[in-house]
Amino acid sequence: MAETYELQTSVVIDAPASKIFDTMLDLNKFDAWNPFPLMDPTSVGTVTQTKPGVGSVYEYQGKRLGKGRQIVTEAVKPHLIVSEMTFLNRKPEVTRVEYRIEQQTVGTLVTWYMSGTRSFGQRVMVKLLNLDKMMGNHFAQGLDRLKDYVEAAK
Repeated sequence: MAETYELQTSVVIDAPASKIFDTMLDLNKFDAWNPFPLMDPTSVGTVTQTKPGVGSVYEYQGKRLGKGRQIVTEAVKPHLIVSEMTFLNRKPEVTRVEYRIEQQTVGTLVTWYMSGTRSFGQRVMVKLLNLDKMMGNHFAQGLDRLKDYVEAAK
């Protein structure tokens, strides 16, 4: 029986929400802050978009990371970007990824959120390998890279 799961990590960035939104929506800029290629130097990402927004696609393939696809399905400027992430392994897994962007009194709170369902076997594997903690660390690394990237572009 499948169960739902949720993961999320946040960071405060010293930049306006609209600037962060525009950076995150442009998949051509994704690898500037994407933490996953750092794990797999063989990975190659490709972007298909006529302009940043709904329908934009980021695909990747690497020896360690495997193969996957992220499709932007919703964009509400400057607050929310939603994507469908498909991990194209032996048995494809689809998750929902959200980038939630909230202007604060000082800075902007950015949250990387992911949710989906896991089978019993997947839950056992996640628990044994502590994969949720590892994924949270990757999200935090990516948000720190995004923070550096956006704040450096002032």
